[in-house]
Amino acid sequence: MGIKYFALPVPAPLVNIARINPRAFLSDPHFWESWSDPPDRPECLYLDKPWKDLRDLLGQPGAEPARPAYELLRGEVKPYGYGWIPYCRVLGAEEVAAVAEDLARVDLPPLYQRWSAHVSPDWAAIVNGRRDMVESYLKDARRFTTELAGQGLGLVYSIG
Repeated sequence: MGIKYFALPVPAPLVNIARINPRAFLSDPHFWESWSDPPDRPECLYLDKPWKDLRDLLGQPGAEPARPAYELLRGEVKPYGYGWIPYCRVLGAEEVAAVAEDLARVDLPPLYQRWSAHVSPDWAAIVNGRRDMVESYLKDARRFTTELAGQGLGLVYSIG
């Protein structure tokens, strides 16, 4: 098991409550049961392990301020003993809309080109080998954030 990423929608009126205790929104099965059935209920975003590649590409070294899409992936786990404590964060509806708008403009080839200049050639080759998978997860992130932005929803995510 490695560190993975997933995000869930949060209704706009509950965003401030979720910011107080984000883990409650990540692990409460009753909260999920309270949503209507699909297709009205947004699905979750699961980025598996390539979330880090996507985060590295969106958070280019020296890029200040970070682009809005980076906010979907900001954060690190906290090492603890032989494991880690997950990083959890909540984005409001306005932030989700900004992320969705920025993700729609993301063009991966130039990001890979700029990013590879800052890492070893070996690491750049490894990450380049996962390019198709990263592109697939980027499409999932675009679809998820666009859906949430269209419904005026926030989100909560966990890296861990």
